[in-house]
Amino acid sequence: MFDPTPMYHRIYVVLHDQIQRGYFDPDQPMPSEVELARTFSVSRVTLRKTLERLEREGLILRQRGRGTFARPRRVASPVQADVSGLVENLLIMGVTTKVKVIEFDYVETPSDVARDMGFDEGTLAQYAVRVRSYKKQPFSYSQTYVREDIGRSFTAKDMAKTPLLRLFERAGVKIGGANQKISARAADAVVADHLGVNIGSPLLCIKRIVKDENDRTVEWINALYHPDMYEFEMNLSLRQGPNGTVWQPSQSSL
Repeated sequence: MFDPTPMYHRIYVVLHDQIQRGYFDPDQPMPSEVELARTFSVSRVTLRKTLERLEREGLILRQRGRGTFARPRRVASPVQADVSGLVENLLIMGVTTKVKVIEFDYVETPSDVARDMGFDEGTLAQYAVRVRSYKKQPFSYSQTYVREDIGRSFTAKDMAKTPLLRLFERAGVKIGGANQKISARAADAVVADHLGVNIGSPLLCIKRIVKDENDRTVEWINALYHPDMYEFEMNLSLRQGPNGTVWQPSQSSL
């Protein structure tokens, strides 16, 4: 299959990840341009373009006569949470995060969101965009649509201080359950700017549809997480299945 992504950028993504993971000893020279070009089966011209970008971003230091040295960025320790609870588990763990509400309005739901929520297309809903940070570093970008009658019970200021589940409880909503999907997404220009990543960078994507005890949709949320700043941790145990033992998630300890 043809991949339109420039080769130098594909190599950049690999080397960026290796540098950040400590694959190269900062005190020892990285492989030479010739060696790296041979490893990736590209010309030195292509490889040099990649190294120039890494150097501009401060991820490598090139010294004449000594070689090229990796300089991984120091980032805050990743926020860890069980996949089931996300922000709610962060509260339990006592992790202090800050939220900035970027957008807050009442809009007509687009067709895909309306379909997911079981609404007629164009149904009015509260729409908000939030960026959550940990130790002053942004790690999530979320878009939410909340049923209008519930959304009218709180403000943008409330959203900046209180998790949505708590706001739902305050509004008298009894949550019955939720459907959640996890995938990967590439950062577009807007999200890249808010999370401080490059356009096209891979992000964790959580899409969740929350319903009340009467099976009416309460919230639609699509959240994107900076992979360097967020980790999902899940305990697994062996269980007996119809065709033998299989791995299954065990009860979270969080």
